[in-house]
Amino acid sequence: MLATAVRTILSKQTITSLSRQPACFVHHGDYGNWGNTNVALVFSGCGWWDGTDVHEGVYTMYHLSRNGARFQMFAPNQQQMQVVDHMKKQQSSGENRNMMMESARFSHGQGMMQMHDLSKLDAKGFDAVIFPGGHGVTKNLSTFTKDGKECKLNNDVERVLKDFHRSHKPIGLASMAPLLACRVLPGIEVTMGYEKDENTRWDIGQTPTWCKL
Repeated sequence: MLATAVRTILSKQTITSLSRQPACFVHHGDYGNWGNTNVALVFSGCGWWDGTDVHEGVYTMYHLSRNGARFQMFAPNQQQMQVVDHMKKQQSSGENRNMMMESARFSHGQGMMQMHDLSKLDAKGFDAVIFPGGHGVTKNLSTFTKDGKECKLNNDVERVLKDFHRSHKPIGLASMAPLLACRVLPGIEVTMGYEKDENTRWDIGQTPTWCKL
């Protein structure tokens, strides 16, 4: 009986404690003090094969929050190139999805966790911009999947990259995203893994080679 009573008290204390916590990934500033840093995150959908890689998107938000930074989320308000069944890794025929609506799956729909139209992103209001990876980079933010090294970028993606670069503000590019900068920012140096990888640790094909051209 005593053990049951103790467990009941501890349970009530835990619930009370948790109810007082803010709804965020972690306490802001627990591991850093980036409170005055405002970062723009650019998404391309939700899912490794046709949008933003879920791990990269969530980890980026988590670590920004963990270090006390503020961020806002953006995505193009346009249709994806295609929709992929992530179970079968095959294109789903007859499906059309909007990048902004799909990217909103990363958000809570309010406050800092709200998805915004990429066309509204103004570099003047931010200290840095980050593009998580995923095949949405090559399919939605650019035409790389279809056109390779001759690809074109989404108009707003190109504008944002040039604006941040012109303003000498940091640009973070994960996974396949460096190809975006390579296409529109001449004379820059990027890091993107290995051109040849016998251990298949880098599942980005010949992208590093194309980025050199």
